[in-house]
Amino acid sequence: MAKTAVGLDVGSSSCHLVALDHEGRMLRNMKFPTSEAKLIAAVAGLTGEVHIHLEASELAGWVRGVFQGRVARIVTSHAKANAWIANDPLKCDRRDAFKLAELLRLGRVHEVYYPEDESRRLFKYLVQHYDDVTDQEIRLKLKIKARLRAQGIILKGHGVYSARGRLLALQQIPAPAARQMIEQLYAVLDHTLQTQREALTLLRRQARQYPEVERFQTVPGVGIIGAARFSAYIQTPHRFSSKRKLWRYCRLGITERSSDGKPLGRKRLDQAGNGRLKDLSRKAFNGALHTRADNAFKRTYRQALARTHDATHARLTTQRKLLAVLRALWKGGTVYQDERG
Repeated sequence: MAKTAVGLDVGSSSCHLVALDHEGRMLRNMKFPTSEAKLIAAVAGLTGEVHIHLEASELAGWVRGVFQGRVARIVTSHAKANAWIANDPLKCDRRDAFKLAELLRLGRVHEVYYPEDESRRLFKYLVQHYDDVTDQEIRLKLKIKARLRAQGIILKGHGVYSARGRLLALQQIPAPAARQMIEQLYAVLDHTLQTQREALTLLRRQARQYPEVERFQTVPGVGIIGAARFSAYIQTPHRFSSKRKLWRYCRLGITERSSDGKPLGRKRLDQAGNGRLKDLSRKAFNGALHTRADNAFKRTYRQALARTHDATHARLTTQRKLLAVLRALWKGGTVYQDERG
């Protein structure tokens, strides 16, 4: 059966759709308001196997749900990988939709993984929500210290956020307006901390549905947050065909660029991927190294340090091992056993 390639540029108020046949002839070119009914109507009547290509966005998950079961395939790509679209000086919705359809027709799509399980999607949103609230907490704490420094009050550590620490800091501020401003920041921080606790409760409740989250916590250095992050952001242990692809997604892969056999610049970590998972591996590494009992990750770090004499290299090697162990436990349905680590 002939394939019909559909490019869909999705916006919050309107969408643009272009459909091409297998030879590149345009079958449909239309703009319409963004709604479920309009999306369904836009592809109605298209012949052959209808394949839809759209870019990853906050609306992509909803659009995929609208077309699920109505078309042969839904492909979501990463906007950064579509340089032909992103770097075009003559950029518009119609042109973008045409290029999405053409890239799909030619098989030149860098596809992004999207879970089909609604429960899994919700779990990922909950973990992202907790991470966002945590980021907000960190920003508020930094802002409070910055505002205090502006008043000549330089305080170290986390004591400044305690009830007694706040009182001592506020008493040193002579100007009433400046004191009230910082009191307001403390009030916002208290509300954010309460929201964070509630977000963690939601996360824990949802995590009970996924047995791998409990198994991940048997790994030295991995707590409930790290376990939930790995499960939510990876979604399935079969997502990556090798541990090296997992490392790259976790921003632990190495970029190597060369021309005519000569390297272009220094080797460095690839910044593409999920920074939350890199953070997970770093925190788990710190936790594993500070546990009282010896474990496989301590041994890996010592061996890598003795071999390379480079603490950063040894740490990254251990972080990669930790991620590989989590993947192996998930695939095998087992708990961590140190002699195998």
